[in-house]
Amino acid sequence: MRLAWKIALPVACLAVICGVIALVLVHQHSMEQQKLAEEAQAYRVRAEKGEAEAQYSLGRMYFHGQGVPQSYPEALKWYRKAADQNLAKAQYNVGYSYYYGYGTDGDFTEALRWFHLAADQRSPGAENEIGIAYEVGNGVTRDYGEAVRWYRLSAEQGYAAAQYNLGWMYANGRGVKKDRVEARELVAKAADQGCRPAKQMLGRSWPALSTSEKARLALGLAGGIFLLFPSQMLNLEAQRQIRSLVRTQGVLLIFSVALSLFSYAYAGILQPPWVVDAFSLASNFVWGALIAPLPRMVWRDSPKWTLWASGFLLIALNALVLAIFNRHRIDAAIRFVPTAIGLPLGLGITSAVLLLRNRRGGETGERSSPDETAGTEDGELAHP
Repeated sequence: MRLAWKIALPVACLAVICGVIALVLVHQHSMEQQKLAEEAQAYRVRAEKGEAEAQYSLGRMYFHGQGVPQSYPEALKWYRKAADQNLAKAQYNVGYSYYYGYGTDGDFTEALRWFHLAADQRSPGAENEIGIAYEVGNGVTRDYGEAVRWYRLSAEQGYAAAQYNLGWMYANGRGVKKDRVEARELVAKAADQGCRPAKQMLGRSWPALSTSEKARLALGLAGGIFLLFPSQMLNLEAQRQIRSLVRTQGVLLIFSVALSLFSYAYAGILQPPWVVDAFSLASNFVWGALIAPLPRMVWRDSPKWTLWASGFLLIALNALVLAIFNRHRIDAAIRFVPTAIGLPLGLGITSAVLLLRNRRGGETGERSSPDETAGTEDGELAHP
């Protein structure tokens, strides 16, 4: 009885504490939502009177679902009302909605019209988006020189995304002469403003990684170490192949973590494109090699089917690449191929090795024990 109380009392206290914390959090969320709803109502009153700033703010609240139900069409309606009054940031948001299809069908021509109206008032975001349109060729003829010009106009105002984009153009020699020094300087400016991709490209990736990414790497490392050492405790002869697979999984998992860390610090925007592609190919190959042996641990015939699946996956991924990227981005499609083939290659090659081992070592891949090949007590051969 005393033992039951010793267990029940801490559990009950923990449940009460968790309940109180949950109630506090719910109350805080409710109060915050109520405050946002009141704020939205205040903006609505002013917006209906024709105040451009209030119309823009109400549009943002609809776009993000703050204090009102999220509605992209409603957001676009209020952005449009403010944009018609020549409010630059509202004109930018209208263009953004048309460009990316928020609340309306995508329309690059209409989007660029609004971006240019905002750019006439030196909106750095609009200038950056026009640069993207010229770089990709959406709504206009692709022109790297024009893209660089618009990126530069935005970057000169300290816009981090434009500094990053302009640095990318310098790093790859698009629209300008290739200049790694200038690229690094521009990307560093963007990184100093907290631009996460820029931090990653400069090797400042560990501080720039999200908590979930850090947790993934830490769990991967811990899992790799766990698979390496406890696997040595599997000493039964019949489990030799499984023990080997487990150790291999541990090595590959640790290698994957090391590859990710090294790529964060090295394979970035300031490296040649083939370096980035090589890291991507290697990383995906390792993950394929990690996945392939897992079914083998519970089903000995799985390598044959995994090999077939890897072939279909290889065809499907490359077909998807060609389907997604239109003719204006065929260069991007070609560069994406190494990334697409890494996983099925890792699956296929590892499955082929496992299949070959199975065929050489019998169904289980292990030598038969002496008892299985011995004759009968009378010296007669054992019949099948």
